[in-house]
Amino acid sequence: LVKLPGVKGLDQFLEALSERGANTDDLGLAETAVRQFEALIDELAGSHAKLASRIQAVGGADPETSLASQRARAALYEAAIGVTGRSCETQLSVYAFRGDPAGQLQRALAHALIGTTITPGGMPVVLSSGNTLEWIEDAHARASRLLDDSAARGQTPQALLKPFTSHPLPTVTSRGTPGNLVQVIDPALLDGPTTFDVATADRSTHPFNDPKTSKPTLDEIWCLVNAPTRNLVFDVYLHADIERMFRPQAEAILWNPGLTVPGGDRWIASLPAQPRVELLGKGLARSGTPAYKRHAELTRFFFDQLGWTPDEFVGFRVAVTYPIWRVGYCLRLEHLDGA
Repeated sequence: LVKLPGVKGLDQFLEALSERGANTDDLGLAETAVRQFEALIDELAGSHAKLASRIQAVGGADPETSLASQRARAALYEAAIGVTGRSCETQLSVYAFRGDPAGQLQRALAHALIGTTITPGGMPVVLSSGNTLEWIEDAHARASRLLDDSAARGQTPQALLKPFTSHPLPTVTSRGTPGNLVQVIDPALLDGPTTFDVATADRSTHPFNDPKTSKPTLDEIWCLVNAPTRNLVFDVYLHADIERMFRPQAEAILWNPGLTVPGGDRWIASLPAQPRVELLGKGLARSGTPAYKRHAELTRFFFDQLGWTPDEFVGFRVAVTYPIWRVGYCLRLEHLDGA
């Protein structure tokens, strides 16, 4: 990427080959590759010179001291604990999506904060889920509901996945606008530092395609790191009937309220080190993780509560040690036209 000519130089090279009678099919493929390269530059840096500068700034550096290294992320984790009065050993998010006969997209989400510690005066524990389908006229049509199909509003002990939540059960309050659910545990009444596990779940239904563009609404799935966290495990399960329609890619992005990025340009807010997507495959055989020994059990319990068959789903995972505080980890799903 550093040594390759710029887009203009590549275009001039292809023009010269065309003038000298090069194979038309080969030129067509090369032209497509140049356009893809141009799009990559625009997304990552805005210009070829800036992209080369970013690569050279960290290329060959000591991985322990390079930008966004694990050592740097661990230092941020320790500092953020002192700022927020909170910490979390492992944050889990398990999403599942499937279509239904009515052409709708069913979405279910299980959150868990394992080994979360809060101190008196610290920030509340917040588990949030939502969507950006603001164009839907009837907001209540996309409102999140709990797994028992009750409304996610007010004190909602039924939001808890009790086998994976510490006892006595914490008091969970569900609030927020329809389609943007926030579940809160307030430490105001604590006598001292408290460590506990909490797991919640909710579900909702959305149109499969945006009526304005006819494109699938399943384009981005977010996991927000609201507290200093040692391990992040972010799983997404797509029903096999829709999985073949998408190509996943992970990103780590500084996020504004409303899941927006400055100026609408993602590269401005993209972190220097980006996460990778791991294919878990079909079913739950690979759903376990050293970050939480009961994760496979929690995932199976979640599917059982939904009444969905795990073997009909394909799983993807983004796993990060010391995820960056106040960063949104995003699984982008590129729609493959004609799939």
